[in-house]
Amino acid sequence: QIDNIAKEIESRNHRHRSEIILLEQIRANKEQCLQMQVAIGQKLYHSILIHFENDIPVQLEDRLVNAALIPDYLKQDFSKITPNAYLMAQAPVTEGEHIVEAVLANTQECKWLKITKQEPCLLIRRRTWSNKHLISSARLTYPGSRYYLEGKFVQ
Repeated sequence: QIDNIAKEIESRNHRHRSEIILLEQIRANKEQCLQMQVAIGQKLYHSILIHFENDIPVQLEDRLVNAALIPDYLKQDFSKITPNAYLMAQAPVTEGEHIVEAVLANTQECKWLKITKQEPCLLIRRRTWSNKHLISSARLTYPGSRYYLEGKFVQ
């Protein structure tokens, strides 16, 4: 299951808000074309947001979106709806991939998350598909002191 950070925060009876750092249209470079399974130069959308729980930054979301499949992505007000919620409404996930690793944030990420360079972070690299089409690739960075990964499995 892919959780929406806003719903996750609200389920704890806390307040979610997001701050939009970047919303732009780009052309895929070599690294991005491999990540997004598109041709070099194909139009992509790039967004960076900080998600806050009770005014404390808990997630840095750095996302690429296939513009050909989600043409109105940049027109959304991501202070009112999360990119995750918007994408799920436009192209429900039929397949997903998570890669989880421990990292140290770079200087800019530390400033956005209000952490020191020594604080370990949890990085989730998530790619989602809808009907065999790769829709989105996101880097979700969480300060280690403010987040833990939880899952429930049923056989």
